[in-house]
Amino acid sequence: MGKGMQNTPEGVLLAAHQQADFVELDVVKRAGGGFSCAHGLGRATDLGDCLAALGEKMGLIAHLKGRYKEADLRRLVEEITRHLPLERVIFAAHGSPVLRQLRPLFPSVRLARFGLLPALVGLWKPLPWDCCMINQLVLTKGLVQALQQKGLEVMASCVWEFRSRRSVQQLGVDGAFVNLYR
Repeated sequence: MGKGMQNTPEGVLLAAHQQADFVELDVVKRAGGGFSCAHGLGRATDLGDCLAALGEKMGLIAHLKGRYKEADLRRLVEEITRHLPLERVIFAAHGSPVLRQLRPLFPSVRLARFGLLPALVGLWKPLPWDCCMINQLVLTKGLVQALQQKGLEVMASCVWEFRSRRSVQQLGVDGAFVNLYR
């Protein structure tokens, strides 16, 4: 993002060069069918072009934006699996509906929900997702452990500097990510 490369093949190549384990792409449906990578009102890039730039062992966090019908989700999974196996993909969203749609269609895929409140719900009831993506500023060691005891993975987001990376590691999270290149 700092170099204007978020959701582009160049950004994916930079992540591969930096030996990132995963890259997060914001996936949106195109009006005429197919899928693009776009964040907000920025330029859109063809999803296939971004996927083709993935490193050999990199994984994908497919951040689903917008509404999807069952046929859309099937086409999306088909496009993604042309480039990497589903075992290396986490489908993420800010809302639950698309995750609830994906679970019965593809029972073994990893699903993630962004936000603290959805994670807290997971302490009291079963969730359709496997992973919680929570801003590092609100994470505590106790919350991380409680979510992990419920069988959820915990990913810290917005980890921007070495000092915060170390503090997040001390929380015992399963992973951390950032979309800001420095």
